[in-house]
Amino acid sequence: MPSDSKQPKKVVAYEYSVGNTSYLTEGGPISEISAYHINSRATRVWLVREIIPNSTPLAVKDEYRVLKDVWFDSGAKLEMDISNDIFGRLKESDNKNGTTDESEARDYFMKFEHDEFVEMGGTPDVSFELPKGY
Repeated sequence: MPSDSKQPKKVVAYEYSVGNTSYLTEGGPISEISAYHINSRATRVWLVREIIPNSTPLAVKDEYRVLKDVWFDSGAKLEMDISNDIFGRLKESDNKNGTTDESEARDYFMKFEHDEFVEMGGTPDVSFELPKGY
């Protein structure tokens, strides 16, 4: 059956709400290899753009961002918290030793804009802990 070139092409996109901001995925995941393993954090990484609030039809801002969607084990620390711990320790060392390692190291780390646990019914939606060895 010939395709009708006048019909708009259907594209699957996902909307992620993070804090008070919503993002729309663009294209397929940048990475999703671990999403297919039962003993993984089911990580997917997406190229996204911020949705302009109350836009009709739906519109997005020009700037691209990267969104990482991860399934956390119960008790896990958020990546932004781990990053802040690292920089806090470097700053303590800098204050003690008169060095500038903390500010120099920031160029080698991802900048977090927001990091949160997804909640279902007011509680974090996390998985059970994986058995030892995984």
